[in-house]
Amino acid sequence: MARNKYLHIIIGLLLAGAGLYIFFRGDDAVLETLASEMAGTSAVSVAVCAALAIFSMWLRAVRLGIMLPDEPPPADGKPAPAAGGRPPRSKRGLFAITTVSYMINNILPARLGEAARVFLMWKRNGFPVTVCIGALILERALDTLAYLSFIFIPIWLSPQIAASLRALNPAAPAVVWLAFAAFAAVAGMFALYALVPRLFRAAARRAAKLLPPKAGAAAGKIGEELESGLDWIFSPRKAVAVITLTWATAMCYAVMLPILIADWSAFGPLEAIFGQAFAAFGSAIPLAPGAVGTLHAVLLQGLAMMGVEVGKARAVVVLYHGLQYAVITLAGLMLLAGMGVKIKDITQKSEP
Repeated sequence: MARNKYLHIIIGLLLAGAGLYIFFRGDDAVLETLASEMAGTSAVSVAVCAALAIFSMWLRAVRLGIMLPDEPPPADGKPAPAAGGRPPRSKRGLFAITTVSYMINNILPARLGEAARVFLMWKRNGFPVTVCIGALILERALDTLAYLSFIFIPIWLSPQIAASLRALNPAAPAVVWLAFAAFAAVAGMFALYALVPRLFRAAARRAAKLLPPKAGAAAGKIGEELESGLDWIFSPRKAVAVITLTWATAMCYAVMLPILIADWSAFGPLEAIFGQAFAAFGSAIPLAPGAVGTLHAVLLQGLAMMGVEVGKARAVVVLYHGLQYAVITLAGLMLLAGMGVKIKDITQKSEP
């Protein structure tokens, strides 16, 4: 296990280094240009982007609270403690847990913050591990839907962005249709489950019967806990809230780009969401701590493709990533201190 840990660290550092090399190459005066462009950014823009970074964490926490299953009220009015001496289920403190998990992702490789979030929700909020993992998977699926839509919507609505994409590679529009197909497939699965959940349950029961009796019973319990994380989909009010919060969270990041570029006439809303798609998929590359390097290289290409001058684009990328990194890391460390928990304690207990 220790060998795998060090291997993840080495691979993560290599990915970060490769991304930063791609980001900085090709300009002998890159640091001077970068410093000059960053110095021209207004303090108001920096403050607004910092606030958006924190606001996005709050939106994620609110969405998580809606998606987590509600605990049925006990008959005697007193919640029973969870198994293993853990506290009864509670949705309190989700903002702190969400921010701490992203803080850990920023400073450690292999997305250990995801495992840390599961551990904290299990230990502090009393939710079963399977429910925590299920909620995490569903959140990532919803985020992916938002960012897939950020690819094809601008292309379909903006001839200029579509022309830039074709100029980059004549085969690139096919990627847009693949993004739409993936979006339709995932969204269709959510819709089908909401309409006919019995089909999914019947398939799960048939699969459980193929296992030995004990394993099948355990798989059935796990399946029930995972499914409980989808209870929100049967409530139109909750479903609309989850979808709205997902888009609002993604838009927090997208709005940062035109704020930092400071040219809404040339880089408007459609360019912003298309650029954010590059940032999202660059940060989705695993192992690199805090998406350092990978996000920089991918987002730079996206901004340059949309006509942002390379020197300006580099400064925007550094500020876009650096502000989120610094604000969320600082907030996460402060909230972690308030929990009375150390990073070492979380990572040791949540590592696979």
